[in-house]
Amino acid sequence: MWIKNLTVFLGSETFDWSAAELEERLDAHRCPPCGRQSPSSEGFVPPLKNDERMVVAAGSYFYLVHQEITRLLPGPVVKEELDARVEEIREREGRPVGRKERSELKDQITFELLPQAFTRSRRTGVLIDPQRRRVMVDCGSESRSEQVVSALRKALDSLPVTRPTAPSATTAAFAGWLRDPRGLPDGFTLGDRCEFKNGDGASVRITALDLGRDEILAHLEELAAVKVNLAWKDEIEFDLQQDFAIKRLKPLDLIQENLDGINAEDALDEMMARLELQGGTLRTLLDALFEYFEVKAESGPGAD
Repeated sequence: MWIKNLTVFLGSETFDWSAAELEERLDAHRCPPCGRQSPSSEGFVPPLKNDERMVVAAGSYFYLVHQEITRLLPGPVVKEELDARVEEIREREGRPVGRKERSELKDQITFELLPQAFTRSRRTGVLIDPQRRRVMVDCGSESRSEQVVSALRKALDSLPVTRPTAPSATTAAFAGWLRDPRGLPDGFTLGDRCEFKNGDGASVRITALDLGRDEILAHLEELAAVKVNLAWKDEIEFDLQQDFAIKRLKPLDLIQENLDGINAEDALDEMMARLELQGGTLRTLLDALFEYFEVKAESGPGAD
């Protein structure tokens, strides 16, 4: 396994749970089957198939998996059936169908069709680093990550974490790195992808080009740099967004050699080895980034 995206949450208090305590809490909040009349269900599931443990403890890290099951009932299917019933009422009773009645018909159709709908499961990994008070969700979607953390908060009764903030604008730093990569923090090098945006939603994405070219830097006159591709030593490559979300994590030569060299006896041992290896790299990478930007966890509604 390999964590591909990271939405990081920072704790304002010590994470003092043990693996056994986490196991007990998550076991009480397992993902239930999606009922015939339920649009969705969510909870936690074992990270490994054929293994009932809810938490994998790898070195100083904990790994767990959130699952959401959703019934897929396409809107066009409901609309087609609704239009047919509305037309039937018009022809049979010779009267128009009002807004309230249409809404009631739509609810009735949804109730009738929902048990026949297919279900889709989405599994999202969560890596917890208690030493740094970080909860790292393997997801590129902010809303999905918030949903997972909310479920974890419910399971633990309290999880005082928030998204990281920095006193200085990340976009200004990104622009500075593009103009002069020597300004990057130690250990980081600039890659070949970036994205520019302005307040009106216009955007420009650059891929597989030398980011120091004049025609690319010219975009900084009117647009803000909101994402840059970086490499951390010879270990890992990723795209860093202005909100500190990390996407497209990819192992480089040094890490890939270590991954290929893992000789585990079973799936659990292999997962633990991979988690400990990637977790250690992510810890030092985030340490360097957060020190550079003076990142901290802010108190707020999400920390309760």
